[in-house]
Amino acid sequence: MLSFILAAILCIPYIIESTESWSYQNPKLWARKNRYCGGRSQSPINIRFNRSSYNTRLKPISLEERDPTVPDEVFNTGFTAQLNLNGRYVLKNVVPGGEDYIAEQIHFHWGHPNDNVNGSEHLYEGQSYPIEMHLVTYSSWYSNILDAMHNTRALAVIGVFFEISDEPNPLLQPLVNALKHIRGQDSRFTLNNSIDVKTLIGENRLRRYYRYDGSLTTPPCFESVVWTVLLEPLKLSFHQLHGFRYLHDKHANLIQDTYRPIQKLGTRKLFRNFHVENFQERRQQLRRMEMIENSGQNVKSYMKFINILLSFFMFIIY
Repeated sequence: MLSFILAAILCIPYIIESTESWSYQNPKLWARKNRYCGGRSQSPINIRFNRSSYNTRLKPISLEERDPTVPDEVFNTGFTAQLNLNGRYVLKNVVPGGEDYIAEQIHFHWGHPNDNVNGSEHLYEGQSYPIEMHLVTYSSWYSNILDAMHNTRALAVIGVFFEISDEPNPLLQPLVNALKHIRGQDSRFTLNNSIDVKTLIGENRLRRYYRYDGSLTTPPCFESVVWTVLLEPLKLSFHQLHGFRYLHDKHANLIQDTYRPIQKLGTRKLFRNFHVENFQERRQQLRRMEMIENSGQNVKSYMKFINILLSFFMFIIY
């Protein structure tokens, strides 16, 4: 019996992602083989403050370590870098008055190697981030994630945006260091020292978030996910971001643009547990980011123009 359970757990990445039947190049075709992908409660979505409602029942979430002896394993699924947590952490206060959720794994979504803007699955006020982290958990009412994933609100996923910083994120660095050991699909690497996920995310970030009911963002797209998207992003450096971009899929191609197109919110409710003052603070940060991105584009355009002029003068001289 134990061997059967272990075999099932090892198959989870393949069951969730159905590696032979889909790709990010043709997301419109997913529903042909996975009917849930054409459903009305799909993820990701564009998160907008003016579409959300304040919900006083949504309390700060806590992430607690329940078994520090469980080793961290990093795994290349062929679609992403996945950190297997194997129940080391538990989420509390996800659903008001509800059960705990057991942490199964963390994975990431990112864009093209030459694109430092797009990459996240969710948008925030129409804006993308270069990478998004998903902490995947399942309800403690179920014995494992396989039993849970078909059932309504049986999965809970914490979505965290990353924005580019001049300085590397030291709490993320152990994971980035491990990525060089899993360049090819199906490669695994066990970390000598576990990653402190609780400190990485931060207790304060778990206090302010958006909430909606949605789905897995990859086939089979089960509509069983309680989504929590944190208001405040984490940070990483360009060098750390590039660590993810060196991973390869089963065809030895770079893993890139691993984000699903935005899905319609439709009649679903989008909630938040923070006041308008927090949103205004975050909006100012977004505007500063946009100004930095625009200034970077202007510099690139200016340098391109200078290079063209230099090439022209060199042609005239010679």
